[in-house]
Amino acid sequence: MSILVRGMHGLGDNLHQRAVIRQLMARDEVFLESSWVAPYHDLVAAGLKILRKATPLRTQSKNADREASLFHRGPLPPRAQEVRITYTPDLVRARGSVLAAMCWATATDYAAADFRMAVPAEWLQQAKLLFNAWQPRKPVLVYRPLVDRTEWGGCRNRNPDHGAYAALFDAIRDDFFVVSIADLVPGQEWIVSRQIRADVELHKGELDFETLAGLFKLSAGVFASPGFAVILAQAVGTPVACVFGGYENSSSFAGGARFSPTLGIDPINPCQCFSHSHACQKSIDIPAASARLRAFFAEAARHWPGCA
Repeated sequence: MSILVRGMHGLGDNLHQRAVIRQLMARDEVFLESSWVAPYHDLVAAGLKILRKATPLRTQSKNADREASLFHRGPLPPRAQEVRITYTPDLVRARGSVLAAMCWATATDYAAADFRMAVPAEWLQQAKLLFNAWQPRKPVLVYRPLVDRTEWGGCRNRNPDHGAYAALFDAIRDDFFVVSIADLVPGQEWIVSRQIRADVELHKGELDFETLAGLFKLSAGVFASPGFAVILAQAVGTPVACVFGGYENSSSFAGGARFSPTLGIDPINPCQCFSHSHACQKSIDIPAASARLRAFFAEAARHWPGCA
């Protein structure tokens, strides 16, 4: 049987989707609508066919244009069964994580859901070229600044408290060579967090997905707010700490915590409203959270094999 999967837009959702698609491919021919090809490189090699998904979203459109030649162009089989990957706030709350909600919605097995992604040697080589240029003398930490954007209702409610985010990063900053990554466009996506002292800033979307995956794989850890960076770190097995604000809490990414060390820093009063307008309380116990972060990243640095 052939299946047409109506996939989601976000990069993090696409990484999570790998677990669903892998299970569907075990028994059927699968066609997937997506703006992304590279995150499915191994599944494409195993027979997955990706159809370009129309979208007005900036990052997705930019990537789809870059990978235009890689999308499947053949016809769909007649009477392909349709599967839609989605999740609702109620389903995430009821099932316990975004990945669990996706599996429930698609009748796939959450216990066996595996979105881990091998990073090809050529992607690692691209990242190693960056490391060779930077010559880091400390373990490398990927840092995601807090951003807001015009799309998706913005990130204001989802972001943690700006002061808390800065204070928590300060607790571990001096132990790492820090690479700050973002894809900013004036008037469309901009940084709202406090300025930090990064060793390298890549804020213009300089890295394609392949190099980004290599960078995450070779780094000692990732410090981020909720978003794709958490799921990508889990997919490639890199320790990640995520600081939450409103909209959701650390249970969102619990499905990937079995694949890489994951530390969720929740507010004192966590919220799972999944609303862009709710007045979530974002206060964080800074001393307690800082102690947890220092212990977590000390362990990550201790196990970092280096970037050779």
